[in-house]
Amino acid sequence: MRKTILTCFLLTAVFVAAFSQEASTSSKVPRLNKTGIGQSGCAAYLPAEMPEFTLAKSEDGSDVYTSEAIVDSFAFGCITVRFAETFANASAEELEELLISYLEFLKSLFEITGATSYGKGHTQESTPDARGVIDYWEDGAGRQYVVKGWINPQCIGILYIGGAGEYPYVNLQQMYLDGFRFGE
Repeated sequence: MRKTILTCFLLTAVFVAAFSQEASTSSKVPRLNKTGIGQSGCAAYLPAEMPEFTLAKSEDGSDVYTSEAIVDSFAFGCITVRFAETFANASAEELEELLISYLEFLKSLFEITGATSYGKGHTQESTPDARGVIDYWEDGAGRQYVVKGWINPQCIGILYIGGAGEYPYVNLQQMYLDGFRFGE
């Protein structure tokens, strides 16, 4: 019995020492804060390091808000488009296809050379008419991205994390990618 207790104690001590060493050399985990996205009416749970959004106009007059922060060598980005004309009569499938078209456009801007395929059918409890898709990309330099897009009849929201490898904090990644909120 004493050997069992001593063995458990030693294993616990080794585990704590190993974990402490790993924690001291591990990357920084950003704190996510609910942040308004310009004048879009939308919000997202973004790293505190995220700078203010830049506003540009698309060719059709839509407002395009962009921001990106580097946190411990990983890029956290957010792109939000408030449509100049809403898609009030579009079906959920049509909205999802529009979102995928926009993501395909972003692939060319990011110089993406490889991708899985879109995971469709994501929904938000707070916005029943919203749809989402997720994908995993890689560019020519080997940077990997996880990208999730959300759409409703008024807006598109894209959240991504990119870096030299897979993002190590899966729970935070999921919270970040699911943290887009549509306005009224």
